[in-house]
Amino acid sequence: MFDPDNDITNVWKRLKNDSALLTLLRLTTEKSDLEIAKHIIKRSQWDDLAGTEKRVCVYFRPSRRAGLDIVTEEVLQIDCHVPAKQDYVAYQVQKQIRSLLHNYEVSGRIFYFDGQLGELPSMPGFFCAGSRYRFYSLI
Repeated sequence: MFDPDNDITNVWKRLKNDSALLTLLRLTTEKSDLEIAKHIIKRSQWDDLAGTEKRVCVYFRPSRRAGLDIVTEEVLQIDCHVPAKQDYVAYQVQKQIRSLLHNYEVSGRIFYFDGQLGELPSMPGFFCAGSRYRFYSLI
């Protein structure tokens, strides 16, 4: 059934528990959930990125109709913001996230890579690369 909080929280947990992703973000598994939550956030809006920080934003885009009236295609977008001179890191992060989420199952729903979004807007001095994932949900 439709449960966006559970879906996004499970994706967040999967990302925050991956040591390869945390290494790319210059974090470690020894960091507290609160510290990791400052770098892997469950929303698209923020105003506190500075210096050499890196940030992954996980959030929903509008649902799409999926043929049957009781099924929707849900769309999860993931953006990675890094200092502009480290643009390659954003693509490495996206590659790692794809390995974690493509065919990942949460509560009977399977996430599918829905393509890269390429370069997206970011704060001055930062670079952003995005991707999307889709899954199907009963209303």
